[in-house]
Amino acid sequence: MDIVSVVIPTLNRQPSLKRALASLMQQRLDEQTAMDIIVVDNSVDANARFLVEAMAEDGAPLRYFSEPVPGVATARNAGVAAATGRWVAFLDDDEQARPDWLARLVEVARSTGADAVFGPVLARSDGVHEIGGFAPYFCRRIDRADRADITDLAAYLGTNNSMFDRARCLAGAGTFETSLNETGGEDSLLLKRLVLTGRRFAWAAEAEVLEWAAEKRLNWAYVRKRKFLSGQIRVFVHHMVQPVEWGGIAKWMAVGGIQAVGAGLLAVALWPFARARAERAAATAWGGLGKVFWASRFRPSMYGSGLVS
Repeated sequence: MDIVSVVIPTLNRQPSLKRALASLMQQRLDEQTAMDIIVVDNSVDANARFLVEAMAEDGAPLRYFSEPVPGVATARNAGVAAATGRWVAFLDDDEQARPDWLARLVEVARSTGADAVFGPVLARSDGVHEIGGFAPYFCRRIDRADRADITDLAAYLGTNNSMFDRARCLAGAGTFETSLNETGGEDSLLLKRLVLTGRRFAWAAEAEVLEWAAEKRLNWAYVRKRKFLSGQIRVFVHHMVQPVEWGGIAKWMAVGGIQAVGAGLLAVALWPFARARAERAAATAWGGLGKVFWASRFRPSMYGSGLVS
């Protein structure tokens, strides 16, 4: 019997957490697979405890852990430390998994022997307005066949909708870098380090999850901030590995400079008559600026005590 420990870090999102857990209760697994759900509550007052314990009383395979030290890496590390399964899957607390989500991830892991497996993330507004043109900024789509090797795309992946072989990928304390608690990027750094040690990643094209984007995030100011940080992450992971990859840093800074200037000029040109296209160009420009200004003093706070991304 193979056990999958599903880790859900959560912070002050009880309604969306309940939806995520309900989707896990509907998972359809074969007789050789079992699920163990670990909720890591990153709130100071442990406000998700009663919700999780109430659902556990109904027979759900749920375990609750309080981790009051704020930070996305700290919360993920607590979940990994509690995991006992062969695999560890991650689902964000604002995501909803389709009923065959976990079965698809396991199927791809078994058939390919990959060290980690990733699936698509679709997006929908968690409010009264449609997500519209903001959808691409909250989605993950990869144009590869099911079970394809996607190790070369590690820089574009993240732990939302993922599953790792625990022994091969998550052994040892401090798996996620806690110095990135406030900014995020701890998952990108982990994936970079795994690639450098020869780990392989596979694509589970049918293991979809739906991300419910909070309506307060569906604005261009938030998208620009998110793109800026994404640009920074693309560069600083090269600085945090050993030895430092100065070639990668130089390459991405050059790319960022071109994006900042080119997309910035395009945004200015489009602004008077094509506002939506101008906003998209401006978001690209901010991503480019992030690649140039990647040092820690320029990083916005998106997690922990800052804005939760």
